[in-house]
Amino acid sequence: MDHDALQNLRYKLQRRVRRLNSVGHQVFHYSLKQFWGFIQETPLLLSLIEDLERRQPEAKETAEKVLNGEGQVVDSEDENAALCLHVIKGCVASESQDCEIHVGYAYGDDGKFDENIERFRTLFVEPLYDYLDEHIDDQRAILAHLVRYKHKCEWFQRDRLYDLWEQDPAKGEDSLSKNLYEYLYDRGVELSIEPRPASGRPDFISMQSAEDPLIADAKIFNPDKSKGKSYLISAFHQIYQYTLDYNQPFGYLVIFNTSSHDLKLMYSQQEATVPFVTHNHKTVFFVTVDVFPHPASASKRGQVKATQLSEEELVENVDD
Repeated sequence: MDHDALQNLRYKLQRRVRRLNSVGHQVFHYSLKQFWGFIQETPLLLSLIEDLERRQPEAKETAEKVLNGEGQVVDSEDENAALCLHVIKGCVASESQDCEIHVGYAYGDDGKFDENIERFRTLFVEPLYDYLDEHIDDQRAILAHLVRYKHKCEWFQRDRLYDLWEQDPAKGEDSLSKNLYEYLYDRGVELSIEPRPASGRPDFISMQSAEDPLIADAKIFNPDKSKGKSYLISAFHQIYQYTLDYNQPFGYLVIFNTSSHDLKLMYSQQEATVPFVTHNHKTVFFVTVDVFPHPASASKRGQVKATQLSEEELVENVDD
């Protein structure tokens, strides 16, 4: 996302927080619902929220105590941001329009409604806003970037990317991977690509920094070219191993479908529109980019060969 777009998003977020800070207790609950709705409808912010939830899973239990009237404090800023989002999410889901007043009262003994609302704003709205504003342009928004990349490829670059594959299938995966990493680099994700091993097979890991590496890889799906289910299972194992090696909670596997086959990912969980698998506290997201130039529209293709890939197949023997 370019600088102007980021600034525009920051302005919209700031304007909604300012509006939320200006209302009294009578309508605060409904204004908070509108604020949360804006986050849910903004892919980049939603990506940050989902990322934070998965990084700090224990915050949900702490937030439940807060929502039950027990004041809680945590040690780190990330833990506090996660606590804030779960408290806000809980209040938004509550049928009681006084939920935020009760939460504010748990952190003080003032009975005035507006003062309890102000305490809620200070303890929960402002820290979450600060977290979102500070992380809008860093790698934690990677999921939103990958979804946008998928749409760009399928809507505007399908023929060109398929030609990259078809002209030289032996190097096609390399070419498509470079396209992906160029896209990420243009959006501010600093990349360092590992050298190719002696075998000549490209092996990419994108590293934003030594302290917070981004584990990402791209693979081809084409059963007619010996790149079917077993190839993707192997790719998952590789990404999973990278998350262990670099001690990171997340990995990302981008799958370029260069065949007429339909790839169905049969996973028990789905984050937004992106499926993922969690194993041993490591989560791998799967973004499938269909670059095959289908001669007919989806409604006129008839029966399509389908390859189903389940979560059980992926994690089987993954720790061996």
